[in-house]
Amino acid sequence: METDKAQKLQFRILECSSEDPQHPVSELLASTHSRGWQSQRFCPYPQYITIQFISAVTLTQIQFLCHEIKIPTKLDIMVALPDLKSPLPFSEIKWKNLGHLSLDSNEKSEYRLRELKTAYVEAACLYLRIVLNKCHMNKYNYFNQVGLISIVPFGRKLTSSPLKPVRTVNIPLVSKQGKGEYETQVDEVTRIKINELEEAKIRAIENEDYEEANRIKQELLKLQQFNIQLQRLEELKSVAIQNEDYEAANICKRDIMRIRDTVTQIINAYRPKRIMPVEEYNFDEIDSEQEYSNVKIVTQRPSTSRKDTALSAARNRTQNM
Repeated sequence: METDKAQKLQFRILECSSEDPQHPVSELLASTHSRGWQSQRFCPYPQYITIQFISAVTLTQIQFLCHEIKIPTKLDIMVALPDLKSPLPFSEIKWKNLGHLSLDSNEKSEYRLRELKTAYVEAACLYLRIVLNKCHMNKYNYFNQVGLISIVPFGRKLTSSPLKPVRTVNIPLVSKQGKGEYETQVDEVTRIKINELEEAKIRAIENEDYEEANRIKQELLKLQQFNIQLQRLEELKSVAIQNEDYEAANICKRDIMRIRDTVTQIINAYRPKRIMPVEEYNFDEIDSEQEYSNVKIVTQRPSTSRKDTALSAARNRTQNM
């Protein structure tokens, strides 16, 4: 059975060829405040991302929001719909190439705008694979990476009930950071705060303040651990509500609030280094013997003493006599 109206499709990340630790593929699952996925530095090409829909769908449209600097030259779109009655190992699934999208280098906008590309298709599938070809070279893409800010697929469900995932064998791990990270939504409150610290760390690195960057790194490690705890507590709370165990749900709620308060304290305790305004410098501590070639020194003529004035007046009277 297929529904008539196309809608935004839910999916999970199944695999990806590589990722930058600061921009993991899990960012593509975020509904808001996404920083996007980026490939690893100096990655081999092509790169790819494979997603699995909750159930088999008729895919009708895919929206890609590309990075403004780390831009692939081309996106290939591939789909697969395996026979669910006789599942195959994932490596043996046959893929159908639906075509490709060519992307602009973004040079005309001076790399300030992000390009939104929409692919219109009509294909039944359970899996979608995006293949990213080599990047556009530019002076800002120091490490020859490619990146996507978001992938938004639209379509119609083929079945009314979710399908069991096809048995997969030897699927590459997208990350080593704990199980279930890419199948659950990251806590949004913590995500925003982590992003704020990530941006501060990037600024510190750009300013070559590596002591500050390391300090922020330690704070990020704490927040990431709290984030994992929050995800687990949210899942436990949902299960408790489904089982009508409201006492357990309330305990989870209190623990979530306690952890979020701790996260807020960590963020509030962090104070970025401030560049001191000129008027706050103590110029009295500057070495007075230091020579400055660009400073023009103006000396004043010494004032005349009273003795010198009297002698001068006496001379004038003598000359007039």
